[in-house]
Amino acid sequence: MKFLSKKIKIKFLKILKIKLKKKKINKHIQFQGWGMTTTQAPPWIGVSTNKTYIEFNKAEKILFKNIKLKKFNLSQFSNEKNILEVLKSLRYRHYIVYYSSLLAFSGTKSRNIVECGVCDGLTVFFAINKFNNSQNFKAFLYDSWSDMKAKYLITKSEKKEIGSYDYLDVSSTKKNLINYKKNLIFNKGYIPESFKTSLNPKTISWLHIDLNSSLPTEESLKFFFPRLEKNGVILFDDYGWKGYEDSRKIIEKFLKNKKGDFFHLPTGQAFFIKR
Repeated sequence: MKFLSKKIKIKFLKILKIKLKKKKINKHIQFQGWGMTTTQAPPWIGVSTNKTYIEFNKAEKILFKNIKLKKFNLSQFSNEKNILEVLKSLRYRHYIVYYSSLLAFSGTKSRNIVECGVCDGLTVFFAINKFNNSQNFKAFLYDSWSDMKAKYLITKSEKKEIGSYDYLDVSSTKKNLINYKKNLIFNKGYIPESFKTSLNPKTISWLHIDLNSSLPTEESLKFFFPRLEKNGVILFDDYGWKGYEDSRKIIEKFLKNKKGDFFHLPTGQAFFIKR
């Protein structure tokens, strides 16, 4: 029994040492979330005077304030107890959204932006806050605001998405973005059919695709790429994520012979700058 107790004691001390070591390491972690852990300070931490950081931080503060005041409803995270902590874990994603819109804003003349797959309006919120610096900007928003149908999920791996997002409501998204309503065009329906009945822009600066399915992703690229200005940006949300390989293959095939610069990010996102 004494021997057994000694073994248990040694094992316990080893576990404690490992835990203490991990705790020590964790003191140096600056960011955790969106599949990443970094020991270097992210752009939004500290007292940086960098313009990109300042403008992103300003947009995020507006978002957090609206959520606290219950003016921005995130139905996607309705089961989460602390939504602000969830959003903090998504900061790198949102920082990239903001930066990609900044690139588009700086490099193009058009002030039209497009999002295919809007959900609650969380992602496009950051792009809107960049383009809102121009009074004549328009955001064209495309979503079914309904459940995903088998008709648009053409591969075996995508079938698991059937019925997803049935909780979405376009009226809720409109309320979330009400401060920008004069600049927004909501196009409700399934892609690609909705392109035939929607109010569509002739030229665009920025395109975000977050459709979780390959067929609508391909149709969105076919429809909007000719309208994308030189130096315009396409941001892909699903590109590097496991389970969305079919969308990645479609994206790569479509862009194969297109003139531009492609960048895959650690967040799983990727963006393409048209040249």
